[in-house]
This record gives sequence, structure tokens and C-alpha cells, in this order.
Amino acid sequence: MAPVYSSRHHRWLATLQRHLAAAVALVLVVLLTCLGGPALAATDGPEVRVLGRLPLNLTATERQEFEQKTLALAEITRANDHVTSYSCNADIEHPGVYVFDEIWPSEATLQAHLETDHFKAWWQWVQPHLDGNLVIGVSPTDNFHTL
Repeated sequence: MAPVYSSRHHRWLATLQRHLAAAVALVLVVLLTCLGGPALAATDGPEVRVLGRLPLNLTATERQEFEQKTLALAEITRANDHVTSYSCNADIEHPGVYVFDEIWPSEATLQAHLETDHFKAWWQWVQPHLDGNLVIGVSPTDNFHTL
């Protein structure tokens, strides 16, 4: 049976597409900067929040290895990548799914993190274990509100 998507889901996808387009533009800015353009400050742009849903197919041994690698990634990220908040938690309703919740000073700092050796090494290990759609949302924290 095909999933049913609400108009809210379609709006969310449209928002995600806009943010991905912004991320592509940001990559171009970073590339231009690396090629001799003006330096991009770590705090340029609005603070952003990243919510990611990572479904993995792991054996018990692989799960332990994933958790060790992710703890090491979080430690290095917190120490070196100018992140404001960085967490990964197991989804208690969906075994094998992990939820990332991150706050970055800007999209530039997020993009810089994604280009680090420690993130790339972690992702290289994770990618073959993906079990479904990786869902990532990036949005300025001003778009979030408390109830």
C-alpha cells in the first residue's frame, strides 16, 4: 500500500527543497571562498536547526560500533566544529532509527562540519547500513516556536 501524504507533508517537502537549494548556494559560496573570495565568518547567517531521521539495519555488534563511532563524532564535533547543540538518540518507537537534533550558528558552520574528515569517515561507515529514507530538515531556529 502506497503511503498517503498530507498537504502538510507536501509543504514540509517544499520547505526542505528550498533549504536544500540554499545549501547548494552555500556550497558555491564556500567553494568561491576557497578559490580566493572573501573569508566567510563562522557565524554568518541565521542560526539553523537540523533534525535528522536515520534508519539503519544493524546487527547487535554493528549497533555497538555505530554508537561508539557516533559518540566519538559527537565529541569531536562539539570540540572542533563550533556547534551550539548536537545530539543523537534512538527512536524508542522505531527500533533501528536514530534521531539527530543539532543547532548550528549558521548554515556555513553546518556545511563546514559536513566537509570535515571526522564527519566523512563516520558517514562512510554509516551509509552502507541505511535501511530506508534518510530524512533531514534544516531550518532557521526562528522558524521554531514554543507552545
